[in-house]
Amino acid sequence: MPAAGFTKMSDDEIRLAKKWYAADVAPSEIASRLGRDKATMTRLLVQQVARCRLGRRAAVTHAQTDFLVRRLDELIRRSQKRYVVTAAMLKRSTRIKASERTIRKALHARKIFFQKLREKPVLTEADIEDRYAFAKTYRGKSKQWWQQNIHAGIDGKFFSVYLTGASRVIAAQRATCGAYRSQGQGLDEAYVKPQKNVKCNTGAPNALIIAAVGAGRMLMWHEVPGARWHGQAAADMYTGPLQKSLTKAWGKKRHFNVLEDNDPTGFKSGKGVRAKAEVRIKPFAIPKRSPDLSVCDYAIWKEINTRMRKQELTWRKSRRETREDYIARLRHTALRLPRSFINKSIGDMKRRCQRLYAAGGGFFEEGGR
Repeated sequence: MPAAGFTKMSDDEIRLAKKWYAADVAPSEIASRLGRDKATMTRLLVQQVARCRLGRRAAVTHAQTDFLVRRLDELIRRSQKRYVVTAAMLKRSTRIKASERTIRKALHARKIFFQKLREKPVLTEADIEDRYAFAKTYRGKSKQWWQQNIHAGIDGKFFSVYLTGASRVIAAQRATCGAYRSQGQGLDEAYVKPQKNVKCNTGAPNALIIAAVGAGRMLMWHEVPGARWHGQAAADMYTGPLQKSLTKAWGKKRHFNVLEDNDPTGFKSGKGVRAKAEVRIKPFAIPKRSPDLSVCDYAIWKEINTRMRKQELTWRKSRRETREDYIARLRHTALRLPRSFINKSIGDMKRRCQRLYAAGGGFFEEGGR
């Protein structure tokens, strides 16, 4: 029997206890042999797993992360883009007891990162209502309907004229959207491109082009004389090259449906409106501030610039073009756009109207699936 009171286990007792335990003797039996308390023997021999070894309790739980995401959206909407919503502001608002770094890590795990705001036209409530009404009317139209019933989609663009090797490099850099990089490479020269608003002397005046696509091809490529756009220039375009192109592509019709934006300087000017009536052009106007519904804006201009830059990649830096040669190459590139690309771009109005309707007239993701 054990002596009354507690006595510390000797080294021999500890050695024997561990030896027996290694031989698969139960702690309770070892306690009986040595006349010791069973609980004491269990604490000595059985390896206890500390709670901390089971993994640290998450500093931010899934439920708290859900709350963070909801509150972040609320704060950003409340800011109306007047200031940056920071992790510190989010922490104060949610009163979650975690560091700002932990909060950022929780957001990163949900694929939420701090990024530059995307640039889009500012839509008024009236704009959103008009866009929604447009989408509601046309969301059921097929790709073939758009390709066959819109005889032309027209728009205008100022094209920069790049004549030298140095200006061609800047043009290519501005067209490059990004690159895969690590965080530490952010300011490396190879990962930085010029700002869009930085002026560049290209060596020649810009060219104002009014283009029309339809019937699977570039119907019209019209350079506005002097790059001066006004009512008379629009009237001359409607009654001249556009009428000729429409008749050649579609034959004689009671009227031609021409998709155009709400440009007040030319398309909507008094002279422009009268010229359209004269040549039986019926405007198919898209809502205001809706470049995402203009085929030239969402597809044609970008493709032409991409093909121009691709042509220049293998050129010698010393090569120089005249302005006339550049404008001719620009026109040649536009006229050679594949029929499949143009038809696909026009037919994409079906998907765009459906997405616009789903967005309630607001912005929608234009690319991808």
